[in-house]
Amino acid sequence: MAETGIMTKAPGGEAVMEEDLLRDQVHRIGESPAGAYAVQVHLSGLRASNRQPNFIRIAARAFEPVLNNFDARLFRLSNADLVLLCRDVPVDEVEPALDKVRALFSEDPLTQAEEGSLDDMFSSWYDLSEPNDFNAFLAITLDLIADAEERRRQRPDSLAATGVPQMEGAPLEPAVLAQIQDRLADVRIDDLIQAQSAISLRPGGGILYREHTVSMAGLQMRVAPDVNLLSDAWLFQYLTESVDRRLLLIVARTGLAASARPLSINLNISTVLSREFQQFTRAIGDQGRDMVIEFQLIDVFADVGTFHYARDLLRDRGFRVLIDGLNPVALQFFDPGLLGADFVKFEWSRELGGEAAEGGAAAAQDQVKQAIAGIGRDAAVLSRVESEAAMKFGLGLGIIQFQGFFVDRIAGAMRSKGMI
Repeated sequence: MAETGIMTKAPGGEAVMEEDLLRDQVHRIGESPAGAYAVQVHLSGLRASNRQPNFIRIAARAFEPVLNNFDARLFRLSNADLVLLCRDVPVDEVEPALDKVRALFSEDPLTQAEEGSLDDMFSSWYDLSEPNDFNAFLAITLDLIADAEERRRQRPDSLAATGVPQMEGAPLEPAVLAQIQDRLADVRIDDLIQAQSAISLRPGGGILYREHTVSMAGLQMRVAPDVNLLSDAWLFQYLTESVDRRLLLIVARTGLAASARPLSINLNISTVLSREFQQFTRAIGDQGRDMVIEFQLIDVFADVGTFHYARDLLRDRGFRVLIDGLNPVALQFFDPGLLGADFVKFEWSRELGGEAAEGGAAAAQDQVKQAIAGIGRDAAVLSRVESEAAMKFGLGLGIIQFQGFFVDRIAGAMRSKGMI
């Protein structure tokens, strides 16, 4: 994950940061610098709300055409910066990727200066074939390493400040993942399933659905207490696919689909297209008509065409589809109405509410209002509602469906009074 840095394991067992790998690559370039250059994208300068791991990963994907077709390598640093090292890559092949990233964060002050002007702090270019540029970039790389090491020493506090889930341990690696998947087949995870209600405040509303997820912190303690399951986003994705299959078995075996109506579960798109999901739908029969399948936005972005196919497949079988993880940054990138989901979940944040918005709250709120107008109030859900203020804010935007810890308390009170 970009916020926490990407680390691998050195032969001696010590953690190696992406910044270390960058330094090594720069030294190798120094031996033959002809045609080499570096581009540093200063995403560390974004507002905290815009440095979410999902959006940094989306930004990194903009460079995939360059990485796939040329001699280039991208480094995702622990401060959220991206560094692209290129050799003999035409500049006009890199600029479109930079333009996409700039457009993704177009409402952030970091991107407001005119491109190429002295005030433009979005990116820096270094011609590594020129000694002065090479030495300057090497010095910057060493500073990045020192800063990353300091952040790693202070990691618990820094993670709490940014809202990134905290999980300690050694980096997740392919061989370790295989061992974890073997263990996962034999351990009990029924008791690790957590539930959270979403409610509708429209007349005759009540419980919209009850979302069931597997606690990753609990799973870590049970199958890999010394491994940071979140340290590699792509390997973690493979792990969640294994968790998906176990969750489907539990829902089908325990009758949860019938007892927790209406039920919502988070799945990967690949899981919905799997044989296990076909077996699941046969096992639950008509109960699928009371179920919501949630997809993470980053999974949808990975292959929109496959999402559309999975969405239609689910609809044909009676399921409803929810897209999770929307916030104002994502709304700059696409129109959620084009996805045709039954529900779209917007994330509450202090920046969105204007408590620490630095002047950007009004524009962010307008984006959410426009998105709600496009999808309709009955499709919009505000998540991470942990206070009355958050709910009042959502009501002010026209949202009538909510989820979060504060909502859980409301649902509990409604249940105790026999209202639901």
